[in-house]
Amino acid sequence: MPHYQHITAFTLGSILLGSGVSHAQSGKINFNEEVRPILNKNCTGCHGGVQMAGGVSFIYRDKALGKGESGKRIIVPGDPDGSEFMRRILTNDPDDVMPPPAHGHKLDEKEITLLRNWIKQGADWEVHWAFEQPKMPAIPKVDSKWPNGHIDRFILAKMQEKGLSPAKQGSAAELLRRLNFDLIGMPPTIEELDAFEKAFADNPEQAWEAAVDRLLASEKYGERWASVWMDLARYADSEGLGVDMPRTVWPYRDWLIRAYNEDMPYDDFTIKQLAGDLLENPSHSDRVATVFHRLTQANNEGGTDDEEFRVSAVLDRVNTTWEVWQGQTFGCVQCHSHPYDTFEKEEYYKFAAFFNNTKDADTSNRFPTLKVPNDPAEYAKATELLKAKLSAEEKFYGAARTLAQSESWKDGQMTGVNTNKGKAEIAKVNGVEEVRTVGNVAQGTRFEINLESAAALQALRVTLLPKDGAKAASTPNWGAPVSSAELFIVDAEGKKTASQIAYIIPDSMEATLTPEDTLNKKSRNGWGPWTKHFHPRWAMLLPREEIKLAEGEKLQIQLTFNHNTVNTPLVANRLRVEASANQKLGDWAKDPNTQASFKAMQAARSAYNRINGPAIPVIEERDPALARKTHLFEKGNWLEKGKVIEAPATPNSFPKMKVAGKQANRLDMARWLASEENPLTARVEVNRLWQQLFGTGIVETLEDLGSSGLPPSNPELLDYLAMKFQGEYGWSRKQIIKEIVMSNTYRQTAEVGESKRSLDPRNTYLSYAPRRRLRAEAVRDAGLRVSGLYAEKMFGKPVYPPLPPGVWKPFYGGDKWTTPEVGQPDRYRRSLYTYWKRSIPYPALMSFDAPSRELCTKRRLVSNTPIAALTTLNDPAFAEFAQGLARVMKYDTKGSVEKKISTGYRVATSRRPNPEILKMLVDAYKDIEQSYKDNPDQLQGMAGTADGGAYTVLASLILNLDASLTK
Repeated sequence: MPHYQHITAFTLGSILLGSGVSHAQSGKINFNEEVRPILNKNCTGCHGGVQMAGGVSFIYRDKALGKGESGKRIIVPGDPDGSEFMRRILTNDPDDVMPPPAHGHKLDEKEITLLRNWIKQGADWEVHWAFEQPKMPAIPKVDSKWPNGHIDRFILAKMQEKGLSPAKQGSAAELLRRLNFDLIGMPPTIEELDAFEKAFADNPEQAWEAAVDRLLASEKYGERWASVWMDLARYADSEGLGVDMPRTVWPYRDWLIRAYNEDMPYDDFTIKQLAGDLLENPSHSDRVATVFHRLTQANNEGGTDDEEFRVSAVLDRVNTTWEVWQGQTFGCVQCHSHPYDTFEKEEYYKFAAFFNNTKDADTSNRFPTLKVPNDPAEYAKATELLKAKLSAEEKFYGAARTLAQSESWKDGQMTGVNTNKGKAEIAKVNGVEEVRTVGNVAQGTRFEINLESAAALQALRVTLLPKDGAKAASTPNWGAPVSSAELFIVDAEGKKTASQIAYIIPDSMEATLTPEDTLNKKSRNGWGPWTKHFHPRWAMLLPREEIKLAEGEKLQIQLTFNHNTVNTPLVANRLRVEASANQKLGDWAKDPNTQASFKAMQAARSAYNRINGPAIPVIEERDPALARKTHLFEKGNWLEKGKVIEAPATPNSFPKMKVAGKQANRLDMARWLASEENPLTARVEVNRLWQQLFGTGIVETLEDLGSSGLPPSNPELLDYLAMKFQGEYGWSRKQIIKEIVMSNTYRQTAEVGESKRSLDPRNTYLSYAPRRRLRAEAVRDAGLRVSGLYAEKMFGKPVYPPLPPGVWKPFYGGDKWTTPEVGQPDRYRRSLYTYWKRSIPYPALMSFDAPSRELCTKRRLVSNTPIAALTTLNDPAFAEFAQGLARVMKYDTKGSVEKKISTGYRVATSRRPNPEILKMLVDAYKDIEQSYKDNPDQLQGMAGTADGGAYTVLASLILNLDASLTK
């Protein structure tokens, strides 16, 4: 985070704040408005969270009012002359003066006077405004009939304070176009415009509310707003990094659309995405919601370390959670305490502990996954099938685990070990025998371990141990799934007779493939840690019949390790084999009830696997018995592990989290975020909604509501909206949006004179409506709709609309871009359904500032480059839009050329062209038509007639007008 960015923000913040009671008004100096910006600009670079030179920090009150390394009091409330802080500011000694000459300019007289008076008044210290609990502010009293609700009163009061006044109300067409794009992301049709203009002329208020209600109820509402959240969720149909493999996550996108359309309360929306799997009796929909945090990048390129990228995903989840729900630059706390806000480094890792024990581990099989029906109507049935599967596994394995854990196992009395690859030996560790590999290992390694047993053998237990057990829980070794396990009785002459294994009982289903596949030589799946080894893992093998060895016979267990990942062989470096003669184990294996339980488990698995739909990656919690350790990383480096974090926690500067169990988990954290006690959650979301509707948030820096972000332009309005949102409206986004768009602030015209624009050039105080270019998705979706090509189909797999030639050349050739033929519906679906590959994002959307979604994007910054114009002029999809709009004009509109062109203009811009514009368009059409008549060879690939070609070129021109690309 470069220092100049903060300096710029604080300088602008001082100018733009314009809120609260100022020092000039009351004589009482306001710490947040007047003192903190000076400290942050001049002091905290050296005396903040990154470093505490001389033991001094101006982030925390107790440190600022304490003593430095010199032993002198830094700030003494009420005594400026006794404060070392003031002495250092005032001295002319270049060795003592603060800021040092090499670090910044000496404070000016105004700043020095303000700081002196602040200390004299008692050096009151305030929490940063965003960390204070929002309260319902007093509604401003304004002498005007203009307000239509409380929002307008807050806006008008600020306008009047700045010497501004509202603009007139926009025309019916201007307002409906704006509302359509804001609520559903598409322009109104001619029929909708006609109906609204008529109703608006009769009763503007009634017509407006009816339009608002109609659009909020539209299914297209969910599509429009889901695309906003997809930026935050870093939604993509590929993994990013390395080979950027495709992955199936579209059911999450569909979940978002439905959540918005159903107006799911924002607190539920939050909890389900962060911890839906931990809810009591989670539904399939709840589990699908957790894909939010499986959208982190993954890397399965050869030579990568799964643990490195798993840790990277965990830290991304921490940063994204704080960016999305708290609007905080929490990521910098990975390496050091926050430079400007009260977040300490250890608090970052305490929060990371909420995510460090999920099952996912950057594996190529994307484990854990959830089978999701293609038809959401089947979700309830799928939920029951999953419950039945998990219950059947617990019933079968659980009974055997109880027996295994109560048993006193004995060494298997190993007499020798052979391998087909590499070398292994038998060693004694603390008096216990184990097999150890010597040197390098290779995929396909088979251990043949000979055992002696004097008693009747009822079961064996194989334990796989990490190579370095002391370090593994923190920095794991590569894992070792067992592809195949076999038992043989070997006679004195070396002849082998197979002894069938009836069951394999794993210690846990954690990070393992299907255990029963270990008993099937044709399968390469099996039991064992995949792909990383944190703890010793055991599995019990139960022979179909008890094993009794005759004189001279030996028992041989063969274990084959035939897995690799990113070119790394997954072979056990250490393993133990123990035996039991306990008849209870043999009896359990032969019990008919056991066989029935096993068959029920297999049937439940089979029924679950037959769900007609994809398997998608989801979040699930690890087995608590196999939990990973969370460490503080020294300098943020995951390889340099510092102190162990004992328990997950939230920062101390925030309200305390309520913990349901003995230790906080992700569900507690999610509920903490979604609680009314959290000072930021409601503010952040209403600020985001405001930005989508007005182009700029009440806090412009959506990504940073902390000290380094810009202050709110209207803090009382922000708190009013936050309180209404989480209180009266019960976290309903549709209701808060309706209140905003019903305001007269929203209904102002954007057509104002230069004098007003010069008074409020950035429209900070909303004295007129902002005129903004459409979002990237809306540019393309508008083209689909005005051309008559738009396909109404919702939900389902991603689609592959036309691409410019030469674009699709992925590093990995496993995903193909197959564009449907002209006329097929999937060619013309809304932009949010477009297949999103992080390394090759859809170029038409990228040209209009869509992000690649490798990381969370809090705010799209609008740019204007020639690439955007070249896209709308030359992109194959936009060429089709022009042809479609040409057909609307030529064939679907009856009457004169003027009427046809006027209709085409209105379809694209929602407005009727004035005589001057219409004449220009008609003249252009006639010139183009004549050119084609004179040069018919130029029509090739355009149209069959000169007028058809002219309408197509004119349609392209209309689609490229500013009026078509703005709302």
